[in-house]
This record gives sequence, structure tokens and C-alpha cells, in this order.
Amino acid sequence: MSEISLSELSDFLKIIEVDQADLLISELFQRKFHSPPPDFPRHFVAIYKPNPDNPDLLPVGYVHQTPYLDCHLCGGLVIDDRLYRTIPANHRRIIRQHGGIAEYLLRESFDRVGETKAIWGHVGNKQAEQVDLRVGFIHTSIKPIMVCWRQDLSELEQQHLLEEIVKIGPF
Repeated sequence: MSEISLSELSDFLKIIEVDQADLLISELFQRKFHSPPPDFPRHFVAIYKPNPDNPDLLPVGYVHQTPYLDCHLCGGLVIDDRLYRTIPANHRRIIRQHGGIAEYLLRESFDRVGETKAIWGHVGNKQAEQVDLRVGFIHTSIKPIMVCWRQDLSELEQQHLLEEIVKIGPF
């Protein structure tokens, strides 16, 4: 079988940044986290378009990147498993070949946050942890905090940032 290009994935799965995500993912976020989505920037939504002739745009995933201390806090990652199961097998195969919706969503959001010292994650489950490791997160000395260093920082600065991130609690 020939390798499928990323452009084929982007034919039906797009990552968009929106100012407010509640209209797109409020029900999904409420179902998964029992709370409304954050109401402050930056919101990234994975949009599934079933086919070129169908005008429907279906939100299938979400992640939030909060600017904080010249870094970003990555949180609220959620994939709509109900919608995912309705996606045709050929599209699911292409998505899996690129690591899945969560991995694609994280990679795209990382690319779009721009220059930042680090991207932090508060990771509470094994499946999310595996995806996070694939996109460049590493474990820190404080569980469940993970980090993806985006700049070359001294150990002292890394430790200082970790201490500041721990102070804010789950994000």
C-alpha cells in the first residue's frame, strides 16, 4: 500500500483557531469535563468535513493553549469519540496513520502558538500521556506535569518554571 500524504488528511480534517469555542465544542466539553470550555484565548478545534459536496463541518476535537509566563499551558484536550466512530473507515485509517486526531491537533496547535519557552501539560490518563510523549512532551519530577521545551533553558530556569506551573494546580 502506498503512503498517504498529509494533504489527504487535511482534505477532510482541519485545525482552526477560534476566539470563542463554546458554540463549537460546548456540548462535547461539558460531556467530557462536566464544565464549560474556557472563555479565554487560545482555542484550537479539529473540524471534520465528511466530503467536499457536504457543507457540514463537524467539530471532532479541541485543545486549549493558555499563554502564561512566556510559556503555554496546554489543556482541555478532548476528542469526540462518538463522532469519530461515525467517520468512514478510509478516513479513520488516514487519521490513524498520522497518529490520530489528538496528535494532529496538538502538533498543529504547537506550531501555531509561536515562540514560547515551553508548553506545559497536566496529564491525567495513560492514553493522553502516550499521545503527549509522541508530540514531544517529557515527564517532569512532579507528576502529572509534563513539558515540551521549546527553547534551550538552563536547568535552574527550567526548575523555576516548573515550580511556578505547580503553583497554579490543574489547568
